[in-house]
Amino acid sequence: MKTILISGGGGYLGTQLSQFLLKKHKVIIFDKFYFPWILKNKKKIKNHNNLSFIKKNISRAKLNDFKDVDIVCDLNGISNDPSSELNPKHTWKLNFNDRVNFAKLSKKAKIKRYIFNSTCSVYGFSNKKVFESGAKRPISTYAKANLKAESFIYKMRDKNFKVNSLRNSTLFGFSNSMRLDLVINIFVLNILKKKEITIDGDGNQYRPFISVNDVCKIYDLLIENDKLPSFISNIVSFNSKIKDIAFKICKILKSSKKNIIFKKSFSDKRNYNVGSKNFKKFFGRKLKFSKFEFEIKNLSKNLKKYKINFDKNTIRMKFYKDILN
Repeated sequence: MKTILISGGGGYLGTQLSQFLLKKHKVIIFDKFYFPWILKNKKKIKNHNNLSFIKKNISRAKLNDFKDVDIVCDLNGISNDPSSELNPKHTWKLNFNDRVNFAKLSKKAKIKRYIFNSTCSVYGFSNKKVFESGAKRPISTYAKANLKAESFIYKMRDKNFKVNSLRNSTLFGFSNSMRLDLVINIFVLNILKKKEITIDGDGNQYRPFISVNDVCKIYDLLIENDKLPSFISNIVSFNSKIKDIAFKICKILKSSKKNIIFKKSFSDKRNYNVGSKNFKKFFGRKLKFSKFEFEIKNLSKNLKKYKINFDKNTIRMKFYKDILN
């Protein structure tokens, strides 16, 4: 049993990752808990006796916070492209300066492995399939700050401080700390609530996707294998045009394709089709991705069960408007 510290562990991915890792390990969540589901529901969680909290911002982290920790999972930062533009100065401080300082403290505390949660948004726009060594064209402040932090932290690696940067695709799927500003999650709830899907642009833009459940499996594989070296890897289950994803969701949820509306007056400049040579090398034979149909049906079921709707807790842009302005 290892002790895993998850910074940002109260968020969308962190809430699910924490519960997943508790099956085998002790988990410490380092978070301000703006999204407090896991804090409020600790006793409902399996193996919750192995779960503890450090309630503060990473800017206030101290060396003692890392005592007896084996691995750090850094999920910190302003979490999407639009929100990062509300206050770019704050985004740079949190997504670059604070994350770098957090990594420095981790290394000083002799943490064995540092897993940096990055993003495929660093590729921005590309007409060709991009791999880890491909050209980076970050468009948003979010992508630029994450790329700079990733580069800085990765250079800190050595034989005693392994660094793994996981460039996540666009996430989707149910979490107890739900986000409804992610394209697949938006589409599913809009079918349930409005009986229609609205697509910005013509829908021909490509995105890579992966479910939160599959990301949790990847973290688990990385944590369990002490022999894995430092590396940067794109984390992708599949690539798809936005309009094709909408068609698939309509089919699974038995909604007509006529309910898809294209908002062609708005152009989404982001377009990237992502592959990963490192993913195949380090995880490919050990990971079985969740079936898309299962994830969509599970998401739909839980959105209805918990009566989840669009509000400032599920739309990060709405939440950050209140605290960043």
